[in-house]
Amino acid sequence: MSEIIQLNYESLRDAVDVRDQFDLFRDARRDARHSYGGSMKFERRGNTEYLIRRPHGSSTRNSCGRRTPETEETLQKFLVGKAEVQDRLAALRQQLNDRARILRARGLGRVPLLTARIMRKLDDLNWLGTSLTVLGTNALFAYEASAGVRIEAGLLATSDVDVLNDVRRRLDLSGEVRETGLVGALRSVDRSFRKTPNRPCTAANRDGYMVDLVEPLDHGRIMREGEARLSEHPDDLVATTTESSRWLNTPKFEATAFDETGLPVRIVTIDPRVFALQKQWIVENDSTRDPLRRIRDAEQARIVAVIVTRHLGLSFDDPALSGLPGSFRELSDRWTDVPTEDLTDRW
Repeated sequence: MSEIIQLNYESLRDAVDVRDQFDLFRDARRDARHSYGGSMKFERRGNTEYLIRRPHGSSTRNSCGRRTPETEETLQKFLVGKAEVQDRLAALRQQLNDRARILRARGLGRVPLLTARIMRKLDDLNWLGTSLTVLGTNALFAYEASAGVRIEAGLLATSDVDVLNDVRRRLDLSGEVRETGLVGALRSVDRSFRKTPNRPCTAANRDGYMVDLVEPLDHGRIMREGEARLSEHPDDLVATTTESSRWLNTPKFEATAFDETGLPVRIVTIDPRVFALQKQWIVENDSTRDPLRRIRDAEQARIVAVIVTRHLGLSFDDPALSGLPGSFRELSDRWTDVPTEDLTDRW
């Protein structure tokens, strides 16, 4: 069987339709949280009533003014809008649930459930794509989803999630994870997550599923003192750096994939060209890498390079990659002789 399988037209149509519905769902959820999230009501202060607004996920209380015909109209518009957006959310959620069965039957549900739940949590907190980016094998789910293909399952098997912390962007720590940071977010998904003893960059659950926090080894990090934490909590993760992560503050890549139940999940990861180049760099330069992992790294680099050039129509000569050193970009010539016509079947 080929390592890359092109989806048939029915599968592509269903995937595109559900992604469009998911975009509408995310827009409605954004309205529900920001425009109509929290509460609004009149509260008495002494002899006067004031219209008080509590935003979603915040303990702040904002006064909209004394009770007047105008503030009463403001409250009425808020309540009507809130009800309408909640109805829209419920309808879209039901549509996604109904279509999930179809996607699952077509074999499009690819992202492991726990991985999907972690990504959704990071997305809900507005960390995904802002301060945190998905790395490693899980990035392949985004690349195959965007290209409309399926990658051979053996190249996708993983029991961990690597996330890149962009230290240039400050996390918005609020609500349930205000004090506990990334470990707190993970524990809200699975209560068994704990920071791993003697490995402060890693959290693991009782089943051995691991989440690693990485940060780029760039000039800014070299010049900055102290540990890279997402919170001040002593049990939160401390980011680690590696030589191969030196150039990972690069263009991001976003796609909607589907979890094992067929429900959509947003993934934000590194540009697939950077993924392929990084993996190839590890193969050729990291002598400490386990030989079995190095073999898998080489296969993943080759497969992603094919997806980049044949299915996504991207070029390794793109100026967007100019921030990478020349010696890094030159690794793309390793795949010029790959017989791409033999790598893809239709499924």
